[in-house]
Amino acid sequence: MKISSIILTALVAGTAGVIAGTLFAPVKGSKTRGRIAKKGQEYKEYVQNNFDDLADSVSHPFENLEDETMRLGKKALAKTKIIKAEVKQQLN
Repeated sequence: MKISSIILTALVAGTAGVIAGTLFAPVKGSKTRGRIAKKGQEYKEYVQNNFDDLADSVSHPFENLEDETMRLGKKALAKTKIIKAEVKQQLN
C-alpha cells in the first residue's frame, strides 16, 4: 500500500471521528468548536513535523545514491582513459 493512501485514509478516518464526536457531544457548541479548532491546529502541526521527517528520510538515500553514482562515474572514466592509453600503446 502506498504511503499516500495510508496518510489519506488516516486523515479521512480522523475527520470522520471528529464529525461523529461533534454530533454526539454533550457540551455547548461554542466550546466544542473551540476544542475542534485547537485539536485541528495540533494535528496540523503534527502532520507538518512528521511530513518533514518523512521527506528527509526518503530524500537522504537518494542523495547518497547520487554521490555514489558520481564517484563510480569518475572511476569508470579514469579506467577508460587507462585502457585507451594501453590500446594506443599496443597499436603503435
